[in-house]
Order: sequence, then structure tokens, then C-alpha cells
Amino acid sequence: MQIRFHDPASDFSDGLAVIRAYHDSLLTQGRRLLELVSEIESHGIDPERANRLAELYAYYQRANVLHHQDEERALFPAVVGRDLLVDGMIERLGLDHEEIEEAWRVLEIDLKTMLAHHTLSPDFREKAARFEKLQREHLTRENEDFLPKVESSLQMSQRRVMGKAMATIRGINHNQ
Repeated sequence: MQIRFHDPASDFSDGLAVIRAYHDSLLTQGRRLLELVSEIESHGIDPERANRLAELYAYYQRANVLHHQDEERALFPAVVGRDLLVDGMIERLGLDHEEIEEAWRVLEIDLKTMLAHHTLSPDFREKAARFEKLQREHLTRENEDFLPKVESSLQMSQRRVMGKAMATIRGINHNQ
């Protein structure tokens, strides 16, 4: 069976809708990751759990990169320099991205080992929990503080331009 990444966004006509689709998906996948960690600790890695682990691995390998690129190449440039508070938020969110990416690199090593050898590292739960917590806290900051602050300042035409940039990041020809 081949594991494929399924992009949480299917419509790139509104860049903020793409951001929100990723936020919802990343939060859901974070819960799935923690649930799977508990199952693996209790019951080990059988073929079904290994498959779910591989699906999560494929998802995060692509989703984290795309989501951070969407924000750093499309959303942040559209709002930077308008408001000092927003600029400070962007700086903080960029630092979050670096921390999340580092936590992923650490977790990724264990995931690869688990998929190859069906063995659980002793601190896998801590690594998974740290990654999920960083991601969740970051997404909460964006959903509750950043997006409401910038949404009102973006016209629909700007949101369409952002969506087109996000489609381009994925190699999708978006002619709207």
C-alpha cells in the first residue's frame, strides 16, 4: 500500500480559508498522533498501527512544510509593516515555526525507526507530546490572536492573491 499526502486545502480562492483548513487539520492530526502513541504503548506496533503511523508520518512531512510556507511566503508578507503589534506577532510565529520544525526533526527520527523496526523508543511519548503541544499552542495563538487581528485588514482581492501564491507553492496552476 502506498501512503499519500492529502492536502487539507482543496480550494485556493481564499488564502485565509487555506490557513484555517490547515489549522483544523493539524489540530485533528495532533489528537490522532497522541491517541496512536497511547495505543502503541499499550499494544505494540501491529500492521494496522504501523500503517496509521506511516500515514501520520507522510502527513506531517508535507503538511508542516506547506503550512509554514503558506504563512511565510503568502500571509505574512501581505500584512507585515502595517501594525507594530502584527509585526511582533509575525516575529513570534516565525520563531514558533523554527521550534516546531526542530521538534518534528527529533520526532521524525523515532518515527522512521519505529516504521523500519517496529520498536518503540523509551522517550517517544515525550517527543510526540512536545511536538503536538508546540503545534497546538502555535495554532491557538494564530486562531485566537493573529488571524482575527489581520482578517479585517485583508480585502478579498488580497486573500485571492494569497490563495494563488499558496497554490503555486504546491505546483498547482490556479487561474482565478
